[in-house]
Amino acid sequence: MKLKTLIITSIGALTISIANAGDSKGVVCPVEEPFGATLSAGYDSHYIFRGVDNGQNAISVGLDYDLDLLPIPVTLGAHYINPTDGSLVNPTHSDELQLSAAVGQSFGSVDAWLGYTAYLFPENGGRTAGDSTNEIGVGAGTSVGIIDLNAGAYYDFDIDGWYFQVSAGHTRELTDTISLALSAGISYQIDYWSAGDDWNNVLLMAALPIELTSKATLRPYVAATFALNAIDAWQDDQLFGGVSLSVDF
Repeated sequence: MKLKTLIITSIGALTISIANAGDSKGVVCPVEEPFGATLSAGYDSHYIFRGVDNGQNAISVGLDYDLDLLPIPVTLGAHYINPTDGSLVNPTHSDELQLSAAVGQSFGSVDAWLGYTAYLFPENGGRTAGDSTNEIGVGAGTSVGIIDLNAGAYYDFDIDGWYFQVSAGHTRELTDTISLALSAGISYQIDYWSAGDDWNNVLLMAALPIELTSKATLRPYVAATFALNAIDAWQDDQLFGGVSLSVDF
């Protein structure tokens, strides 16, 4: 299918970009202003989305672009996820395309954002909401000492449900090019793919970002999600991991 062809094309473009991202020795090149885009590709043993296993052995590609033409910074994103194997929750492991737009603004030490995301399911995968669903979100983040705090609230107006999450994390530099990023979060939902309101899941993650060049970063990770009352009747706890590669332009 065309979207799967996009994966091969994007990964090929990403490889070429990495080859050109390093600093050339012996050649004097003019300094170029960054384009403001990030191209990424990744693999996840399980595609866990908000505590739910939507498929295994997932390949993904993404493109994010920062617009600096407006008074408020705007970020546009397009991300495609292709689980190649099914799960108990989603045995048909349908493809997913996420299209997003967000604005951000800093207020002192607090960074706030407001965004919109459309989730498109080209193969549907038996989703009762149809071939797409849409949500708006708002969030904020700040640092308290060495701890980074983040909170977000999301409303899906196709299923008329709310999802809330808070997280805390810390990143420690191990070398000049390698860091250790640890994070923990918990979520709560109201009629979000599950009737009623209750705690949704706990997520623990450890990542090891590696700066390959000044523009390319490799990020392996391992994580665990623990289903809480809202989803534990049909969703198991899961240990999973993966790796992603991103290049800035």
